[in-house]
Amino acid sequence: MIPGMSLEDEVAVHRGGLITYAHRLTGDADEAEDVVHAAMVKALQAIRSGTEPGNVRAWLYKITHNEAMNSRRRSQAGAQAVRRRSAPESSSSARPDLMGLVQRELGTLDEPYRSTLTLKFLQHLKYEEVAEILGLPLGTVKSHVARGLRQLTERLGGMLDKDV
Repeated sequence: MIPGMSLEDEVAVHRGGLITYAHRLTGDADEAEDVVHAAMVKALQAIRSGTEPGNVRAWLYKITHNEAMNSRRRSQAGAQAVRRRSAPESSSSARPDLMGLVQRELGTLDEPYRSTLTLKFLQHLKYEEVAEILGLPLGTVKSHVARGLRQLTERLGGMLDKDV
């Protein structure tokens, strides 16, 4: 908890990071907003019913992660159609920047790797927080990060530094 701040206010402080995370999981900005809204409603309901989480940030990310996964399951077919429609057209005039390539490839990784890499490197969370959010043992999180980085590096043809 942030000293001197109500739990409701602390939930609001983390909203931007949650939207970024949800967007990376869902691939759609509007869906990410919906996911975070549903997560915030659940979090505030839990707070009002007496829940007092120890690590508020990790708790919020876990709720958001679960909502995003539920949303993905509900709209799997629709998400595939959106991906096909939004696939970038090939352009010989400009080569995408490295960050754009990394983000696009990150979105294609299988779920355990996409979530762990997003939380660890894009949301700047500690391994312990990632483990808490995903409900996985610490060693599994570290393994997912290593395997996900290896897959990402292979897909990008070695364009990433090996010392990430």
